[in-house]
Amino acid sequence: MAGTELARKLTTILSADAAEYSRMMRADEEGTFRALRLCRDAIDGLVQEHQGRVFGSAGDSVVAEFASPVEALRCATAIQQRVEAIDLALPAASRMKFRIGINLGDVLVQGDDLIGDGVNVANRIQTFCQPGAICISASVHEIIRSKPEFVCEDLGPVTVKNISEPIRVYRVRPVSGDRAIAAKLPRRSLRAAAMALWAAAIVALLAGGLGLAFYSGLLTLPGTEGGPQLASPTVRQASIAVLPFENLSGDAAQDYFADGITEDMTLALGRFSDLSVVAPEAVRHYKGKAFKPGELARDLGIRYVLQGSVRRDGDRVRVTATLSDAMTGVQLWSDRYDGEVKDVFAVQDDITHEVVGTLAIKLSTIERQRSLAKPPENLPAYDYLQRGREFLRRNTRADTREARRLFEQAIALDPSYASAYVALARTRLLTATSGWTELMVEYLDEAERLAHKALELDSNNAGAHAVLAEIYLGRQQYDLARAENEQAIALNPNDAASYAARGAVLTFSGEPEEAVRSFEIATRLDPSVAIIRHYSIGWPYYLVRRYDEAAQWAEAGIRQNPADYFNPACLAASYAQLGRMEDADRAASATLRAWPFFHVDTFVSQFRREADRALIAEGLRKAGLR
Repeated sequence: MAGTELARKLTTILSADAAEYSRMMRADEEGTFRALRLCRDAIDGLVQEHQGRVFGSAGDSVVAEFASPVEALRCATAIQQRVEAIDLALPAASRMKFRIGINLGDVLVQGDDLIGDGVNVANRIQTFCQPGAICISASVHEIIRSKPEFVCEDLGPVTVKNISEPIRVYRVRPVSGDRAIAAKLPRRSLRAAAMALWAAAIVALLAGGLGLAFYSGLLTLPGTEGGPQLASPTVRQASIAVLPFENLSGDAAQDYFADGITEDMTLALGRFSDLSVVAPEAVRHYKGKAFKPGELARDLGIRYVLQGSVRRDGDRVRVTATLSDAMTGVQLWSDRYDGEVKDVFAVQDDITHEVVGTLAIKLSTIERQRSLAKPPENLPAYDYLQRGREFLRRNTRADTREARRLFEQAIALDPSYASAYVALARTRLLTATSGWTELMVEYLDEAERLAHKALELDSNNAGAHAVLAEIYLGRQQYDLARAENEQAIALNPNDAASYAARGAVLTFSGEPEEAVRSFEIATRLDPSVAIIRHYSIGWPYYLVRRYDEAAQWAEAGIRQNPADYFNPACLAASYAQLGRMEDADRAASATLRAWPFFHVDTFVSQFRREADRALIAEGLRKAGLR
């Protein structure tokens, strides 16, 4: 009956619980009760101060709701600081530490009470926390990740009791006051504030106490055996440890810069869905130590090691990075960055972007080669995914069909493998947009369903958003495509494919200048993105009348994929605009061989802006196409 239905709402749940409360009560019942009362009074007041409401409490636990995830996290931070201050005035045996978990989710409203998974997830996250720590769900992280007052550490998917699907958990710690203020300053103010921030950065790097809870089945936190554990990454992810970068500047005061590079690269690599990155706290004690080949692989359960050094001389800086096989010690890749330090934060961002972006591409290539070298019998889902990606890169109808088969095998072995759904969606998208099926609408619909399935499994999967952007582009839903692009890049600013997808969307939606900039980033990170049909890089250069460069990109695309008609069409139009009519005629003939049904009006209709359609039609008709 409608009158008995429970109301629902989306809200933020904070769950707090005192660590070792039962043991403390057994040791000193009255002293523990008094300490708890002091802490509870403080917590209740802080919840109210941050516009929250306590709706559940039992013994040492508190459950509260907030309209805003940001306010809930600010309240949690204030609670931990207040409890720490209270502890200073108490005997050591009576000092309390609270674990706090926060989740944004859908709940049922029953009078003044809230029930449902939204509450349960917050409670489970809280049990995963270390005493004195704050952990949040992915839904909260999505809202607060851009706030400069917090630093988040991705602890990966966590399997907890009575929750069917793993929960992605982040550990949060507040940034010190000076650094939080500086993060809000304009760039021109940062240089003046740099000296004050350096000390804060070092403190922040040393403040965490995460321990070794990042690898279930490989390493566990002491005393947590049998408790909630992280899902093992060994089946579906490559694994890497970023060792502390060495300061070769001859000045210990420059350690902050090397530490900052290490932290930034660790966090940036952690944004790649198919890469498991060891937490900084677990590798910090290896700083400056020599180790034998295989030692780190055994200690940390990793496949790769990233090492590096920083040498700063005045306003010049050189950063080197080396990737090695953790078991054999064989060097697999190295890179070097030379630059001028005009803004310490900007240069750290640039270094991270350049090194991490190219490193991720190299790792992907190594992993594909590793999987292809294995015998086909009894492969795990991860290897099927890597093999399928190699076939997909060949960009032919037959290879795409084989890629689809391999991705489907990966999903059959592991139905919760988000990256496999993303890859399978790409096969349906490529089939639809390459003219390999008459059922374009149905294939795009299937690709969209698969991409959304991936996001259900991993809400932070940048690749899924990039695929959705291309799907919406195929439907000429330009605004939706642009929104998905921006989400993909926000989730992983170091992913070449996301920038390439953004370039494609901007090309067709009428922003060729910005498209050129996106493609320049993408191709700097991964030159091979040019082989994908929808990433026909020559067209945005053509639209900004840089015809020589448009022709160069089109020629490169033809060499990689001669069966595609987008690149020879771009080449024909570019040559025609340059007055190279014989070359334009040959390119026009190649266009018709690749697509006998090519028609200028149909082709230009894909582009949103009238001026772009007119310029393209002009070049194509000059080349003799109709």
